Amino acid sequence: MIAYNKQSLDHLRIVRKAKQWQAQQLLSEEQLSVVSQKYTSDFYTPNLFIKIGLFIFTYILISTGTGLFSILFIKAFEDSNSGFIHFFCLLWATICVVSLEVLIKNRKIYKSGIDQALLYAAIIFICCNIGYLFRNSLDNSNSILSCAIILMPILASAIIRYADTLVAFCLALCCYTIFYLLVLKLGAVAKMILPFAFMLLSVAIYILTQQLKRKEQLIYWRSCVEVFECFALVTFYISCNYFVIRESSIHFFDLSLNEGQDIPLAIVFYLLTAIVPIVYVYYGLKRKRKILLWVGLLLVAAAAMTFKYYFSLGHPEITLTIAGILMIVIAYAAIKYLKTPKHGITFEEELDEDNFLKTNAEAIVLAQSFAQQGGTEQAEHPIEFGGGSSGGGGAGSTY
Repeated sequence: MIAYNKQSLDHLRIVRKAKQWQAQQLLSEEQLSVVSQKYTSDFYTPNLFIKIGLFIFTYILISTGTGLFSILFIKAFEDSNSGFIHFFCLLWATICVVSLEVLIKNRKIYKSGIDQALLYAAIIFICCNIGYLFRNSLDNSNSILSCAIILMPILASAIIRYADTLVAFCLALCCYTIFYLLVLKLGAVAKMILPFAFMLLSVAIYILTQQLKRKEQLIYWRSCVEVFECFALVTFYISCNYFVIRESSIHFFDLSLNEGQDIPLAIVFYLLTAIVPIVYVYYGLKRKRKILLWVGLLLVAAAAMTFKYYFSLGHPEITLTIAGILMIVIAYAAIKYLKTPKHGITFEEELDEDNFLKTNAEAIVLAQSFAQQGGTEQAEHPIEFGGGSSGGGGAGSTY
């Protein structure tokens, strides 16, 4: 199961929710302090900048180790049939995983940059090993399918153990790749059913994610489930977008279109291109689902660009100006309308004390203020060197 201590994860979630409630003035400072003291977590989770630094530093250490190892055994690498490269990749993948487990257990790291770097490095070594195994036939769809099938349980195990969202994204991509390659084996029929097959798969995955999100025992993997949810929503729209269908049919399936000719079922894909984002936004607002709402709003822009590509007015500056004015008017009307909450929806920002810039804003301002004061004082009272009594170097008791 998950590598991190579940009690600490629960405490972390409770404190995070308490901070949100305190930011919304549902809890007092004293109550928040009591909650924070009662539900303590021993995880080491630094701020964003330290996390990035630790991530880079970990990769530098891994690169240094693999580089030195490669230099020591450079002769073994020259024989491509010796199997040493497989041993090298498996060895370093094992080193990364063992180091990750030891650091999580002993140092209590959690989303610190170090654990993520070690996890990604281990997966990269495994991917290199699989790729090297099929190195002579990677241009073959069967070899790519085999690689994806071998990689899928490895990624699934990493998600179950470490609940990493980037690995979840890779697993979703891997699943869709396997599905795509399997559908292609149907031959000429694949050209006709591929968009609809992807839409059906996306609908099935989205329904599954909604069921999984309601399971309390999967709370530690909720962010990974949401990655699959977003992936399914976006892929469903890509599968019915007119631009994607038309251009992929021409470039990948050798569809020949004469001037003025359109793809089969063009009107269906035009309608889906326009309607699907609106449906996302509508149900996102109706059911209070942020992911559905934000994805829908992004896809509204994608739909607008699709229609602009095929039905241009010939004057981009006029189109952009009209679109900008229209968006400002809609945004202003929405702000005025939602200033007073309507149906549980409001314009007011949701307060979240976990935001890095919010929680560290005071420290950043103070640091900037001290820096400015230090610079001013230095200009008013410049340091005067000289006057020392020990060799003229300024090392005496006077300055």
